[in-house]
Amino acid sequence: MENTNNLSEKTFDNVKVIENTNYQWSVTDLEGNLIVPFGKYDWIDGFDHGLARVNSVGTDGKKWGIINEQGEEVLPVEYDNIWNFLGKDRNSTTVEKDGSKNSVWFSDLNPDLNSDDDDDNYVDYDRYNYDYDLHDWMEDTWDAMTDGMYGDMPDGFNGDFDWLG
Repeated sequence: MENTNNLSEKTFDNVKVIENTNYQWSVTDLEGNLIVPFGKYDWIDGFDHGLARVNSVGTDGKKWGIINEQGEEVLPVEYDNIWNFLGKDRNSTTVEKDGSKNSVWFSDLNPDLNSDDDDDNYVDYDRYNYDYDLHDWMEDTWDAMTDGMYGDMPDGFNGDFDWLG
């Protein structure tokens, strides 16, 4: 592995995402073997579903892609936006390119995932055509209004906070 002064290091299942003091990003396996060298991407998110968002800034501006734990681009770095999925308990994310939005299923990008898994921990928002911005606003508002007293926002909550008084 390259000799660097690490600013931060976060471990996800089988890999570590490292930021050095030059604000460059890298990925190693748990033994420290280099998977993605510093400087290949301008930023690397954490891994979820064995996948991580990455971005690079070039002559066309900031472009996004997705890599797997082997450092392979499973979605090329050519998208205008890829919605955050780290820790969101979703089976898919939304990608935007040239004004068009599409859903991308993690099981299509990572064949190690079982697409038939009905894990109760995941809410498949795409299947119900949720408005992500509205849902995220309601979830943030729920957290702020209830201050954690009532747990997580219940499924199907419609944004009516009148019951709080």
